[in-house]
Amino acid sequence: MITIDSQIWIYYYDPNALENGNVSTWMKLNLKSKEIILSMIIPLEVAHNLYKIPRMSPDQIEKLLFRWITQKNIMILDATQEEMISALQMLKYYRSKGIGGRDCLILSAMNLSKVEILVTHDKNLLMLEKFKRIDPVFNPPLILEKNQVFNVEEYQKKLNSIK
Repeated sequence: MITIDSQIWIYYYDPNALENGNVSTWMKLNLKSKEIILSMIIPLEVAHNLYKIPRMSPDQIEKLLFRWITQKNIMILDATQEEMISALQMLKYYRSKGIGGRDCLILSAMNLSKVEILVTHDKNLLMLEKFKRIDPVFNPPLILEKNQVFNVEEYQKKLNSIK
């Protein structure tokens, strides 16, 4: 089971995004073979951002979103009271590390569902050694195993090389 962060989905669905090429390649290789667990906040964040794309009509975006969230291998978790309490407790600790409320809700859903792999491009989330982390923006993707330290300088070099 994996969780794919909102920004990765946005890069995947936005053909104008600089990151679209590498992310699309990774997603096409991995999407169908994985059970994907998403906090309900992720589709909302993705929709919010996709509706800003001028070359896509609202109807096209709505169809894309419904096709996406109804795939057999995608499970969207409701925000339960337990998940919300867990996210609020995380926020107390993580906010000083640049991780906000929506990300804490995602992390809470992952913890409660025992998801151990996070696909993200968020540098603050990439620092969380509790998970295996994959950043498909890069070619080859940046892969950090559980307990592996995130090297900010190396990440910045990689980031500068694709811009």
